[in-house]
Amino acid sequence: MKNFFKSLAICALAALTFASCQKENAGGNMDDQSSVVSINLTSPLMGTKAFADGNTVNTVHVHVYKVDASGNLSYIAPTTGSPTKEVTMTGGSATYSARLVTGQKYTFVFWADYQADGYTSPYTYDAVNQTISVNYNAACNDEKRDAFYAVIPNVTITGAYSQSVTLKRPFAQVNFGVTTADYDAAVAAGVTVNGAAVKCTKAANAINLLNGTTSGEVDATFATATLPSETLTAANTSYKYVAMNYVLVGKDAKTLSDITLTLNATGAASGTPEYTYTNIPLQGNYRTNIVGDLFTSPANINITVDKNFAGPDNNEIVTNVGSLAAANTALANGATNIQISNVTSSEAGTTKLQMPATPESITITIDEIESLANLQIEKPASGSNPTSVAVNLPPTASVSQLTINLPDSHVEVNGAAYSSITATTSNNTLVIGEDAQVTNLIIEAGALEIYGKVGSITNNGTGDIKVWAVGDKATFNQAYNAGAKTIELKNNIEDFSSVIQIGRDLTIDGNGFEIWNTANRVIRVTESSASTLNITFKNLGIISKSTASSDVRGISFDDNCPPSSVVFDACKVSASFYAINLIPGSHGHNITIKNATVAAGWAAINCYANNSTFNIENSTLKGLNDKGESSWNDFATIVFDGNGLWNAANIGVNGTGNTLNVVNSTIYACSESSNNQAWLALQYGAQRNTVNVDATTRIIDAAENDQTDNIYVDPIVGYNSSTGAYTSYDHESEIWIAGNNVFPGMYEQDGVYHIINAQGLTYFEQKVNNYGNSFSGKTVLLDADIDLQNQNWTPVGQTGATQFLGTFDGQGKTIKNLTVETVDTGEHYSSGLFGWLNSATVKNLRITNATIAGHHNVGTIAGYLETSGCKIENCHVSDATISCRSANEAADGDKCGGIVGHAGNTGVLVKGCTVTNSSISAGRDAGQVVGAAPVVNVVNCSAENVTVTANETSTGANIREEVIGRVL
Repeated sequence: MKNFFKSLAICALAALTFASCQKENAGGNMDDQSSVVSINLTSPLMGTKAFADGNTVNTVHVHVYKVDASGNLSYIAPTTGSPTKEVTMTGGSATYSARLVTGQKYTFVFWADYQADGYTSPYTYDAVNQTISVNYNAACNDEKRDAFYAVIPNVTITGAYSQSVTLKRPFAQVNFGVTTADYDAAVAAGVTVNGAAVKCTKAANAINLLNGTTSGEVDATFATATLPSETLTAANTSYKYVAMNYVLVGKDAKTLSDITLTLNATGAASGTPEYTYTNIPLQGNYRTNIVGDLFTSPANINITVDKNFAGPDNNEIVTNVGSLAAANTALANGATNIQISNVTSSEAGTTKLQMPATPESITITIDEIESLANLQIEKPASGSNPTSVAVNLPPTASVSQLTINLPDSHVEVNGAAYSSITATTSNNTLVIGEDAQVTNLIIEAGALEIYGKVGSITNNGTGDIKVWAVGDKATFNQAYNAGAKTIELKNNIEDFSSVIQIGRDLTIDGNGFEIWNTANRVIRVTESSASTLNITFKNLGIISKSTASSDVRGISFDDNCPPSSVVFDACKVSASFYAINLIPGSHGHNITIKNATVAAGWAAINCYANNSTFNIENSTLKGLNDKGESSWNDFATIVFDGNGLWNAANIGVNGTGNTLNVVNSTIYACSESSNNQAWLALQYGAQRNTVNVDATTRIIDAAENDQTDNIYVDPIVGYNSSTGAYTSYDHESEIWIAGNNVFPGMYEQDGVYHIINAQGLTYFEQKVNNYGNSFSGKTVLLDADIDLQNQNWTPVGQTGATQFLGTFDGQGKTIKNLTVETVDTGEHYSSGLFGWLNSATVKNLRITNATIAGHHNVGTIAGYLETSGCKIENCHVSDATISCRSANEAADGDKCGGIVGHAGNTGVLVKGCTVTNSSISAGRDAGQVVGAAPVVNVVNCSAENVTVTANETSTGANIREEVIGRVL
């Protein structure tokens, strides 16, 4: 059974008793007015091995306060004979004894810590405010910082008073542990970890012991200490301890902290290894264990919050009574945790439990009962309501009517079958516990959480259904239709056969369970009257079990759904086609995927939406492209799709203006068939999309091969039926990987390649030089003027080892600020926009403001024309500086021209080219247009205002201010 009133979970650890004796009378006047108070104190030893056995604590500070009729506290200072004093704790137990005034009401505050000569306690008590302050100036692994506390409030001394109290810790214990294998691996690699330091953010530095609330928010910094010798056990696995510290959180409170572990290590390549873990849960009286391969793979960790560190909860004192009437008496006398062992037959009719005026939490537990006709929980006649009230009945009991009238209290109902509940509570919630069954629930005021079974709900108030825990399809639909803000899963729901439609703000917390659906969508985000939607899926599996052959999605965003902020946190989403699909017309969404796995037969993410943002962090995305349809063979794990395949009007309408950010994730581009699969596709009219991938993200295939360059870009889509041609447009997307813009800027249309920007020209060069793509028989078109910004250019086919064999058509466009600085001196290095050209054509191109420098075969358009059929035609160079300098015998500063360095082979042609306002220098064989060539190879070329000079690095032969320098 899930415990919803958290105090019940640990209150059983404190088997506490209340005993009253008759007033002692020692015969004197003082004795007539006083009574003996005896309190036995223990620290929780069970389940707290390793740095938490309580044995370092040796002193209990008992602070006593008088309580007046208005509830005000008056501190009794620690003087001789004062009840405020210290007692010694040995082996986890101590006994406090004092004489107090009979008839007076007292509050007792206990704080137990380590006190000894030479040790400065990190804790300071403020008696006026009942507050302990913490000094975090300490080293790691200090067991003496262990401490406990307890409070017994509002005790009226009516006679000899005896009590037993179990103390509890106000800390979260933060533990780091490393696997033995990882520790040994580090040692084997020559890395020795000598110690560790720890910093925890958002730590409280003071706690009010009376109510357990904390104050302050500081960084708790613990200096380096050597590794402990103890073994840390977490989730039944043993680890070598790395560090342990206590962080003040408060009475069973929870917070999220960023925790940094800094290792003092020798032999580590990175110097001082430091790892930060974000949003780590810390809970008072619990242990947070961060364990795993901390030394070699610090990201491979497990984080658990272990309740075995926990001690007793809020209500340390349990008052046992035998009837409902006695319970009311105990409540009136200040009891807050009451256990009723029996309900008599005379009480089984209409019975009222009268809550006292107190800010404390109240727990009412009835051990044995078969049925009650009418149970009423009534607010105080005056004064404050209890902060919370828990009513616990056996699951087998039945109640005809439960009426709750506590308008300012949080109320929890656990156990029993109720025919009807009528409740007035605070917006801090009425909780229907997991073992409770309610046929008719009437809410007059207050919010609601449901973990048990509820039939009909009548909500006459304005409070929300905050949480509804469900275990089947019918209850899921009931919770959604009733407007539950959060739907929690109790188990897998495997029988959905229709689409789950979400058209309002909602959180679905799977608690690690899954939703299976055989419909063609598991979930649809659909039309809503709201202007925006906020939807969170966490710890949830969204699993398509559809056997349809097409059109299957995990979650789909309809075209008419409003802009939505959707979070997938620690989720698993899978479908045979698209896992997450935003269809045409959808727009303005913000999708966050973190700590999740998203996998699909085609695309993990398929986006037809516009102006939407995808943030992916610490997640895995996988696309398989295991479909047989040939028209879809070029696909990807992430797709921005313009949906303009058959309609030119769609270009730039869909799949446009989106942003994808990927951090510390893994993207698989896999194929389970012979189909191609990229990791990213921009296609069918998608444009102006921006992709940012950080350096920690891996882009791989199933065999762990790098697929970073595997990007599919096909922006030309619109088909014109009258002309039988496709329509192209100016593509404006950017793709950044590890800080570098790697968008190709080049695409193919019907076998013709288009270069649209500087990235595209660079991508073309890399295709030839790095990947051996010769483009043989293909045409490459320059669709735009390009500014290369004087970044050093690697000539296309620089050495002839890889060559361009196609046609490069500049279409009259201009490349400006081309800079080539060839430092290699081998005889096969040629310099220019192209190096060696083999059976290739370059035409209709302009180059201006170029700086070309090399050692052999240097020209602005190309260095060397190798084979018959090579042609440079209608190319024009202006404002260029071209130089060829001797470096050694193999490359002696020869063959340098404004267009081509060497065009000496039979059948090559330089035709209709011009050079203007340029300067050329070389060691030998230099001309205004061509450095060396037969006359027949240079046709209709000219030069104007072009100087050709010898640079004295060679013989100076054939340096001519003529079209050809050396006529072969």
